[in-house]
Amino acid sequence: MDKVLCSVATRGRYFTTLPLVLNAIINQTKLPDKLIIFDDNDDFQDMRKEMIYQYFFQMLDIKGIPWEWRVAEKKGQHHIHQHANLAGYDWVWRVDDDAVPEPNALYNLFRWTNTNVGAVGGSILTPPYMPDTSQVTGTIDNINSEPNIQWGFIKRKKEVEHLHCSFLYRAGVHDYNLGLSRVAHREETLFTYGLYQKGYKILVVPDAVTWHMKNPQGGIRAETNADLYARDERIFNNTLACRNNTVVVLNCGRGDHIVFKHILPLIKNPIVFSCYPDIIPGNTIAEAINFFGDLDQWNIYKKMDHWKWKDSLDSAFRKLYL
Repeated sequence: MDKVLCSVATRGRYFTTLPLVLNAIINQTKLPDKLIIFDDNDDFQDMRKEMIYQYFFQMLDIKGIPWEWRVAEKKGQHHIHQHANLAGYDWVWRVDDDAVPEPNALYNLFRWTNTNVGAVGGSILTPPYMPDTSQVTGTIDNINSEPNIQWGFIKRKKEVEHLHCSFLYRAGVHDYNLGLSRVAHREETLFTYGLYQKGYKILVVPDAVTWHMKNPQGGIRAETNADLYARDERIFNNTLACRNNTVVVLNCGRGDHIVFKHILPLIKNPIVFSCYPDIIPGNTIAEAINFFGDLDQWNIYKKMDHWKWKDSLDSAFRKLYL
């Protein structure tokens, strides 16, 4: 049976919505195999000293849910999600610290998982705004012209291209963009669309409702610097501009470029960023950083380490790009 990690990123909501979220997770009809609460608060407080949290921790123990309260790096929720993504579980159920799932939410998300599915989302409802989303396409091209499909009641399963806020996803397949600011504007859109680009189905399904108690304090809304949002939006738009191409980033050695040279003719519509244009012509690595913000998703040696790679560099490049 596939293992599910429940990951909660929290900031500024110790005594507002986070207790509601933890209670909802503990009372799921399908329990996660582990819960990690990533504490991204500027001023850490030890919740083991608080009576209400003592009860939550005891309830987790009684129900047999291993749990961990982990102090995060104060870099933003995308860094937290990437830690969860690489934690060694088959699936990650990411739950925002102001998003309260109904008791059957995880059960009804998980039952749609199979080998072709990359992520599954349900309704994310924020009263009183609950639009009719029955005609929403859920495509990336319409992201700025229609409401998110999860903002209304989902009445039937539908394939879409991206998800919002809270969802269940296949772990270790695609990376979060760590080049975004601490605001992490568009992080979940970039991530789920990346899964879609890799050939996985992205689904919205009925009977998996989460109530979004959109807390004006804490979380992403604690950041008010408009420049951060604008920078993240630029990275998002740059990524979409390349969606019909294969982005190749060779931030590596001269010998690595020589190995890769034999693979390049096999790649569909490549856009190349390289360190050695005399071997493989392309844009510069500085341009790649400015364009995408972060290059880790193309770092071949980090990928080989994560994959515990025993084969050749040539084969690793093929796995990454073909």
